[in-house]
Amino acid sequence: MTPTPPIEPTSTSTITPTTPPDKTGLAGGSQGGFAGRHARIRGPRPFRVTAALVAVLLLVTVLAVVHDVVSKKSTATVAPNLAKPTLAPPIWENSAAPSSSGPTLMSNSPKTDPSGVPIPTGNIPGWTLVYSQDFNGNSLPSGWGAYSGQPGGTSDGYWNRANVTVSDGELHFRTTADDDPLRSNTYSTGGVNFYGHPQTYGMYLVRLKGDYEPGLEISDIALLWPSSSNNVWPPEIDFFEDSGGTRGAFSTTLHPGPNGDDCCIVNATLDNNATQWHTYGVEWTSTTISYTIDGHQWGNVIHKSQLSPPAQWPNINMDLDLQSENLGPAQPARPIETMTVDWVVEYTPSP
Repeated sequence: MTPTPPIEPTSTSTITPTTPPDKTGLAGGSQGGFAGRHARIRGPRPFRVTAALVAVLLLVTVLAVVHDVVSKKSTATVAPNLAKPTLAPPIWENSAAPSSSGPTLMSNSPKTDPSGVPIPTGNIPGWTLVYSQDFNGNSLPSGWGAYSGQPGGTSDGYWNRANVTVSDGELHFRTTADDDPLRSNTYSTGGVNFYGHPQTYGMYLVRLKGDYEPGLEISDIALLWPSSSNNVWPPEIDFFEDSGGTRGAFSTTLHPGPNGDDCCIVNATLDNNATQWHTYGVEWTSTTISYTIDGHQWGNVIHKSQLSPPAQWPNINMDLDLQSENLGPAQPARPIETMTVDWVVEYTPSP
């Protein structure tokens, strides 16, 4: 609360201006006083005249000094009482007030993160942060591996490890011309698997954007895939998957079928400009799966109770995978960057 400024007391007295003496003596003019006495004295009295003149000069001097002091006091300017500038309130990544265990407070200094949104830090209600990566090095971090070879299920794509690079605080997915050993004039793409922290159930957030590629079908995908120790598929949880091109929408897909049977998929689509930076997320628990974009849940929550046999709820260790995959025969006219990732965070359900 801003304190109320003190109120200056108002004086009830008035200041009566002083009437300066006229040339004949003090206030009152020529009626009586010194003027009258001087008029009754006969003959010249030089020393008295001199004394009178000196007295008048002293009086004039005193009045001048008093006037000067009064004038200075009346014209003096009082410096205003300047309050300290109010600092802007701290900024939070979301509008909800954080809990005591919430994300770390961000400062008001200009953001230097490539995507404009710093990587989250700290736990949040219901979730404990177990891994974060902002790609500030110059190579893939420990626990990450790049794809190589032909994707399963499509003959149009090919992955090359060299298409995945790290620089300027970002993970880059690019293409290489004429790089498919089975076909000429075919561009390869890139993909990565984060195998460093597999887990059953968790929340994942990925800050990414795709390239604007009209006429192409190079799909950008963020997904959870069974860790290598399981040696099964499905399950699979795709929490971001576009169709390339102008990237005006993306979809999510749950593959809950039993091993070797891609049945019973549950998917949803959201219109969205995926060529701009967004944070895509999935919250996977023992009973629900929900999807988020920029911290907001969208679509319907998938409940375990909704699934019917032979569908099975994903309940095994999964890895985070990020990939660009060419789904059609069209090729870029030049090497391009198909996807850029700023940061990744992984949480586990709080006890």
